[in-house]
Amino acid sequence: MKRLCLLGAVVVAICSCNPNNNGENTTTTQTETTAAVKDSSVKNPAPPPAPLPVEERLPATPAVKGGTHPISLQWISWDKKGTAKLEPLKDGWFSISGSQTDAEKSYLNIDGRIRRISEKELEFEGSIETRVKYNNGGEPCIKKGTQRFFAKGSRTYFRLQNMENCAGGNLVDYVDIYPGSSSL
Repeated sequence: MKRLCLLGAVVVAICSCNPNNNGENTTTTQTETTAAVKDSSVKNPAPPPAPLPVEERLPATPAVKGGTHPISLQWISWDKKGTAKLEPLKDGWFSISGSQTDAEKSYLNIDGRIRRISEKELEFEGSIETRVKYNNGGEPCIKKGTQRFFAKGSRTYFRLQNMENCAGGNLVDYVDIYPGSSSL
């Protein structure tokens, strides 16, 4: 009997020293032991990667590239457009140089620099010269300085907003720049 009491005291002492036992009586069944073994075989997923620094999360700036764009003056032709060459400069600007001509020696010349201000607006600095034999007495009409081109509504091309021909009155010139191969 003494041995049985002593054995019981030893078992109680061992159970009370168990670090997983916080003073609670716990019993582990065969099912719980099997579940614990199965759970230990499941691999824990890798922790998520640390967030990237802000400069690495910014979207990549599209490559700036030169190219060509069709241009037109309605007095010459909308069907046989001229071509303007654009080359990247600094701060979003492109050099632009181009012309449209016809057999009657009418012409549109554009030379300067141009940049996109918004999805629908371009800013141009330079010279736009037009000549049509039956407008402005057949003399060239030259527009120098800062000009705006705008794509109204659903139009994909940009039209010069300073449309008045040098002859004055209600005579207007539609100078248009169409989408091309540059990144303008």
